[in-house]
Amino acid sequence: MKYVDFPAIQKNFEYFWNHEYFGRCALRLTAPIKPVSSLIINNYEDMIKEWCDGETRLKRNRTLSENTYYLGEAFPLFFINLGAAGNAGYFKNIKYEFTKDTLWFFPINNNDELIFSKDSFLYKSTIDLAKYFADNANGEFILGMPGCSSNIDALAHLRGTEQLLMNLIDNPEKVKEDLKAVQKSWFEIVNDVYRIISKNYYGGSATWLGTYAKGFHSQLQSDISVMLSPDQFDDFVLEDLQLQSEILEYPCYHLDGQEQILHLDKLLSIKNLRLIQYTFCAGQPTPAEQIPVLKRIQKSGKLLLLFLEPKYVKPILENLSAKNLFINTSCRNPDEADQIFKIVQDYSKER
Repeated sequence: MKYVDFPAIQKNFEYFWNHEYFGRCALRLTAPIKPVSSLIINNYEDMIKEWCDGETRLKRNRTLSENTYYLGEAFPLFFINLGAAGNAGYFKNIKYEFTKDTLWFFPINNNDELIFSKDSFLYKSTIDLAKYFADNANGEFILGMPGCSSNIDALAHLRGTEQLLMNLIDNPEKVKEDLKAVQKSWFEIVNDVYRIISKNYYGGSATWLGTYAKGFHSQLQSDISVMLSPDQFDDFVLEDLQLQSEILEYPCYHLDGQEQILHLDKLLSIKNLRLIQYTFCAGQPTPAEQIPVLKRIQKSGKLLLLFLEPKYVKPILENLSAKNLFINTSCRNPDEADQIFKIVQDYSKER
């Protein structure tokens, strides 16, 4: 693979998934070599092309790879992204709008039946992108799974967050029926995409978290659970996460901020869940101030992944075991990245 020694990276990921210490924490460390020009969007047709045209996205992603410095277990990653909880777009009558940075969904009527369709534009676009990237990878990059990672988050797109929260109280059986429909959409897309991208030159799959596994690997989440009680989490989220974790070989969970600590014990109880990615949200305590909860995750036997600003790499390594730890960080330039890599080498300890 261009830019990195991927066989060595594969081996280190194998150590990581098997809870074997290889002398430092696992690490995705990147830095720009030179700036990449920003997108120029003249009209909405250009916007759709930037999101959904394989040749356009491949060209841009290759430009990013060529101008990125990779260290540790970092590798060129092409993430098949058509919106967070994007499987909401696979249902009839859902409306959505592309923007430069994301995809917005607009809820359908609360009384409308949720009808999943593989003929929907976003489903077909996701499959077409997966096929195009897989056919044109040429061993240059690893394909990431789509962002279809949460049943209840996708349902919030479909019904509207406020309406969904009301339904949890006023009509819980309707919510459970809706979640069954969304679960089907998740099952279909992750299996269809994995069958395509696992044929990529290196096999396996990756996620936007920067993780790679030679097997069925994807990321789960439940961002709306920050607004749910423990009982509601049990009733509407936990069972789906358990089922998804059983289907995947390497499931990860994106824990979005300290409000989800309320549900952490339940997440840690999911037997097949391999990794927790803890997110430090704006306005919340810094990574150095959240050491106790991070140690709690490590002591549970789950792998731990942290997105960190470079300044927090050293204090985290001084307080946590480098074994079973994955740090994802980016620097301003290659020189700074080299300095952070040395810190990782010097301060990684098996505690």
